[in-house]
Amino acid sequence: MSETIGTRVKKIRKLNELIQVEFSSLLGISQGRLSEIEKDITKPSAETLIALRKRFMVDLNEL
Repeated sequence: MSETIGTRVKKIRKLNELIQVEFSSLLGISQGRLSEIEKDITKPSAETLIALRKRFMVDLNEL
């Protein structure tokens, strides 16, 4: 089974040793929204993906 985008976002957060409140603040979203993304309830917006790329040097093709 392949990893979901939520699982990969959570992995990035944990690799950077951040809690949800810190990580979501850096991405410009609420902690609740981040939780929904990590649980695959919702998908990240284009703005959130761009913030991931800029702040954490994430290759968007890997998400």
